[in-house]
Amino acid sequence: MRAQIQPREAATIDINHLQIGGIYQATTQAGHVTLGEYLGIEVAYDDRRILLRGRAGTDSIIVDHLASVA
Repeated sequence: MRAQIQPREAATIDINHLQIGGIYQATTQAGHVTLGEYLGIEVAYDDRRILLRGRAGTDSIIVDHLASVA
């Protein structure tokens, strides 16, 4: 049996390593960068989103749009 290979745009990023209160930099596939404290996950309009609180407020970023989180 052959494994199915998903293109990057169809795969989701692994966010299991994120710890509440940790500081992370998230980059989207469109190139937007957000730096902030990880607050958790929310589900809005059937999209899983991570919440990062930075100086300008809290960003809600769709997990499927993430390119990286470090």
